[in-house]
Amino acid sequence: MKNLFYLPLILLLTFFISCEDEPIARADPSKIIPVNSELYNLVLKAAGNDFDNEITCIDFNYPFTLVIYNEQMDIINYQLINSDIAFSEFLASLAEGKSISLSYPITSVLENGQSYVINNNDELKEAIDKCIYADTIITCNNLLTETNCIWKVTHLDGPNSEYDDSYFQISPFGNAGFHFLGNAFGGTWITYFIENELHLNIFLTGDENIIDTWNYDWKVISFNDNEMEIANGTNRFLLTKECVELCRKILFEECETESNSGIGLFNLESYFECFFPFSGISDPSIVTWNYYNNYEDMISGTNPIIDLMHVNTENPQIIYVRFDDINTGIQISAVPIVLKAINC
Repeated sequence: MKNLFYLPLILLLTFFISCEDEPIARADPSKIIPVNSELYNLVLKAAGNDFDNEITCIDFNYPFTLVIYNEQMDIINYQLINSDIAFSEFLASLAEGKSISLSYPITSVLENGQSYVINNNDELKEAIDKCIYADTIITCNNLLTETNCIWKVTHLDGPNSEYDDSYFQISPFGNAGFHFLGNAFGGTWITYFIENELHLNIFLTGDENIIDTWNYDWKVISFNDNEMEIANGTNRFLLTKECVELCRKILFEECETESNSGIGLFNLESYFECFFPFSGISDPSIVTWNYYNNYEDMISGTNPIIDLMHVNTENPQIIYVRFDDINTGIQISAVPIVLKAINC
C-alpha cells in the first residue's frame, strides 16, 4: 500500500509548576481541538484502524503526551498515549466540553524529499481530509479487486433494468471484465475524488448498448465491504460482492511479450478452473470443450483455436469457450472470457 505521505506527529508540551488539584495553565483558543468538533472527529478517525476509519497516509509516532483542557481553557491533565488503540479509546472517552491541544508546526519529509509542514488546526484538517480521500480510494479498490470475487449488478432505478444479474470482475491493474447475457466485454475501471465525492469511471468496449449504458463517470453513493451503490443521473445500480473459495474469473491478464505492444501469451488451459464455475456444469468429466475467437464460430462449432498457448489479436480480446456433451456432442453451455495484455 503506497502512502500519500508519512506524517510523524510529535506532540510537544511545556510542563508547568502548580498545585495538584488546580488548573496548570490556560490555552490559546485558536490552538485547541474541542471534543466532538469536526477536527477532533477527524483525529479520532486517523487514530482508528477499522474498515471505516483506516487512514493510510497519516501515522502517529508513539509515545506522546496530550494536553487536556476544561471548558474554561484551563489545563487539567496530561495523558500519555502509547498506541493507535490507546489513542482512539482515549479520544472516544473524553466528555463534551473537554479539549486537547497539539503543538505546531508538525513537520515531515515527503517521499520526494520535500519538506511538509502543518502550521495550525486548519492545515491539520486539510491534511487528514486528503488522507481520508486517498484511503477511501485504496480501500474501495482493494475491495473491488479481491481474489475470487465478482460484483453482481442489481438495477435500482432508471430505464436500463435489463442488466440485473450481469456482473463485473475488476483486476488490481484497473482492468474490467463485464459479463452480460452470455457475452463478455473488456474495459477499464478508475476511482477518484472530485471535491468530496467518490467517483467511479467505467469504460467498456464492444456493443453500442453496453457503451451507452455503462461508459460514464458514476458517483459512488455509498459502499462497504460487501456492496456499492452507483448513480449517473439516469440509472442507479447496486453492485454486490459474491466470492467463492476456488478461483472464479473471466478476466485474465498476462504481461506483454514486448513493452507497449498490446500482445501477450495466454495459456488457455491454465485458466480452466477459474472460468469453469461460470459454465453451470457441475462435473467437467461429462463434457468436452473448445475455444473460439468469436461468437459466431462458437455457435457453429467451427474454426476452434488449436494452439492453446494463445497470442491475442486484440487488446482486450474476447474469446469463447464452448462445452459439448461428451456423448452426444450437443452444446450444453458457453462462457466468454476476456484476455488483457498488460505492461509489466
